[in-house]
Amino acid sequence: MPSSDLITDTQRSDLVFLLKEVKLISPFIGSYIEHFLFTDNIIIVKLTNGFIKIDENLLVKYKIGRELLPASELKKIGDTFEKTLL
Repeated sequence: MPSSDLITDTQRSDLVFLLKEVKLISPFIGSYIEHFLFTDNIIIVKLTNGFIKIDENLLVKYKIGRELLPASELKKIGDTFEKTLL
């Protein structure tokens, strides 16, 4: 069984790659800082200017290029962006 650090590193890589794709449609979102599991299947990604929510099942399906997400899905992810002051 892989260590939790390995899983976290893999998730981080997948999230950073996915965020680059989302930024093509929603360029106002900031850069990745960290992430954590919010509920059973929602990952909160802390960004330099706020946070964004990503469905973990979508991330598993997407997996760095395994399957390309349509623009409509990328827009849905971008629409979860919440700007914060800190």
